[in-house]
Amino acid sequence: MLMILVIAAGLVIGSLLNIVIIRLPRERRLLGWPPHCTRTGEPLALWQLLPILGWVLQRGRAPDGQLLPWIAPLVELLSATALALLYRQYGFSLLFFYLGFVCLVLLVTGAIDWTHRFIYVFVILGGTGGVLLVNLLAGGSLPALPLRDSVEGALVAGVAFILLFLLAKVLFPSRAVPFGMGDVYLGIFLGAAFGRGHLMPALTYGVMMAGVVAAIILILKHGFGRRDVPEYMPYGSYLCLGAIIYLMVQEWA
Repeated sequence: MLMILVIAAGLVIGSLLNIVIIRLPRERRLLGWPPHCTRTGEPLALWQLLPILGWVLQRGRAPDGQLLPWIAPLVELLSATALALLYRQYGFSLLFFYLGFVCLVLLVTGAIDWTHRFIYVFVILGGTGGVLLVNLLAGGSLPALPLRDSVEGALVAGVAFILLFLLAKVLFPSRAVPFGMGDVYLGIFLGAAFGRGHLMPALTYGVMMAGVVAAIILILKHGFGRRDVPEYMPYGSYLCLGAIIYLMVQEWA
């Protein structure tokens, strides 16, 4: 019974996250009522806000006939799945709520980066401050993640990602840098959230996925002469998804 409630809560939270994901880049604000179409301004009916089902009932199209982002039901599904798996492993513990918060920050950041290729500093640094505050107040009671480990993880990731950013500036001097400062802030958040011990395994999933996609893009572009492939890819989205997958499949010990 509790598992069903957790899944339902995950779906509802995912639906609320979608409002933020869609509204923040277009209207530059988080709050506002009632929920409305960001293109036409028309209020949305309650059934249109239903997780996954609302997207299906609308056949993936907004009231003005344009396509709804397919990433919306994916966010809701990932939110419910992640919270359900975390609950199964840790119950209603401090670790469950902590890792759940980390997942939600990663979902918002990854989805916005995928659709707009932009990472909001106040979201990711606000999340960083949140996880550091939790680790400080927990006083070492959070399993395998004392405050010192969290701070060291943030420092290690921050330095490593800054070096990658500078390398990208050198390799692409006349183009938009494919690895931006938003990715650096994301790295700092991941380091703080996962700590020194979990950081590298959590990054591995995203790096591998990004590497495979990058290889496919290079093959299509240079091997087959395809010009319709994207010039750059949202690395932050892959890092976020990889970290979420890590939380879902690996036990935090």
